[in-house]
Amino acid sequence: MKNHLKSAYNLAAGLCAHLLYQILKWAPVEYYQPLYGADRQKIVRACEDRWAVISKHMDDSAGSVLDIGCNLGYFTFKASEMNKMAMGVDADPFYIIACNTVKSVKDVEGAFFLKSLVTRTFLEKMPSYDVVFNFSVFHHWVKAYGKDEAIAMMKILSSKTKTLFFETGQPNEIGTKWAERLSFMGDKPDEWGKSFLKECGFSSVDVVGTFATGLTGVDRHLFFAKK
Repeated sequence: MKNHLKSAYNLAAGLCAHLLYQILKWAPVEYYQPLYGADRQKIVRACEDRWAVISKHMDDSAGSVLDIGCNLGYFTFKASEMNKMAMGVDADPFYIIACNTVKSVKDVEGAFFLKSLVTRTFLEKMPSYDVVFNFSVFHHWVKAYGKDEAIAMMKILSSKTKTLFFETGQPNEIGTKWAERLSFMGDKPDEWGKSFLKECGFSSVDVVGTFATGLTGVDRHLFFAKK
């Protein structure tokens, strides 16, 4: 009886996952990231352009990756393709359910997802990772927690990784709800970013590209920082 129950459960779970994936794939909504493994056109950010650059700075040796604010998990899944144990974190339960649905349907190994709000306490408790992705999250920390707390959180995060890929909203993205709060970056956000990440403990910091967001006409800088 127990084995029959397990078989029935696995069958039902698999059917539900495939149904949810089709709903995600064909829903008439615009997602921020591409849906992994699907030909999806209605997206705000293509993401493939950034991944093409990021992947050049990553090797395929075993290692751990943390993707903060993972959204639909595009970068988490791509990191898992490179032999990484990748953890995606997001506070929105929809994205975590969607990510786990994709993981199940596409039978992805090495990608895991956690629903959590990233706070100072979370960062203090979390383990260290070989690589951290922090894409378009820092300016939300500034808006939610204030400049000083956001900077303190970045310094804690930086102490928990050897390598960081970092992107943030910029003060020249006029019309957004947070641009004015980023005035401390000055009028050269690329130079601010390099200086800031070195203050966070990284010895090598480079801008490896600038990329459109789909939100404003301003491209954001992508930083690659190493200890």
